[in-house]
Amino acid sequence: MSTDSGPVLTDAPPPASAAAPRSIGRTQADGLRAMFGHGVPVVFCVASALTPDATVTIGLGTAHALRRGGHLTLLIDEVPLFERQALKGFSFPVRYDMGQVFSGAIALNRTLRKVAENLWFAAGVKVRGTVDSKRARGPSLVEMLQRTELDFEFVVVSTCEPFGTSMSCYSDSVRHIVVAAPDDASLTRALSHVRELSVSSGGEVVPVLMVGGTDAEAGRAAFDRLARASQQLLEQPLEWLGWVRSASASAFGDDSDGGTLLPVSLYRMLAGRMAARAGA
Repeated sequence: MSTDSGPVLTDAPPPASAAAPRSIGRTQADGLRAMFGHGVPVVFCVASALTPDATVTIGLGTAHALRRGGHLTLLIDEVPLFERQALKGFSFPVRYDMGQVFSGAIALNRTLRKVAENLWFAAGVKVRGTVDSKRARGPSLVEMLQRTELDFEFVVVSTCEPFGTSMSCYSDSVRHIVVAAPDDASLTRALSHVRELSVSSGGEVVPVLMVGGTDAEAGRAAFDRLARASQQLLEQPLEWLGWVRSASASAFGDDSDGGTLLPVSLYRMLAGRMAARAGA
């Protein structure tokens, strides 16, 4: 696995037999890139109302699903380190943070780390503080990336506390997906996420993926409650993305952290949704 952090010109295309989430029309996209140069990466904010550790895992799993499909992907982890339990640090060691980039203190190429074929990583835990202190300035991440040799297709921002103003640091057209569990505490956090994201969504529908609970029927019922509250209180429409099961690690005798066991289908579902929306 390569861990060099310098810029690269291109990444070799994946073999034709590689498993991939739903295609975003790579032939057409590659043709446009050949004629006009770099494309504009699509930025997705995955706002999770699950635990911080589960949020980190969802972001990482989704980014891997995208990169295995041959999509050059940048994963940005915004989950604060002090909120993590079993996960004591970032998925990959990094020295600098995107908050330092947006304040002008550090160059972009010093924060991005290549961690696998088609996958790069950056930390974003300082972005909120940079925005709150009014030190954010300069171009958005998308604009900065277009000046590099890295032709990213996707930027995935994984967060358990989305902040609408921070999203503009990444792009002026961030797309959102909310992930929640059917329990009351998670639904309350999810509604708070939707409220924050609605400030910049312009009324665009926000997809919601439900995770865990007894079955799909319970997951759908919980989504309906969330959708009604969102419409009544915020006039923000939500879209049912689906339901996936989950389990507690403690159910299998692991009481070390009470973590959540998430199925691979969750990552494929999110990656497929991103690919479909990017190709719309």
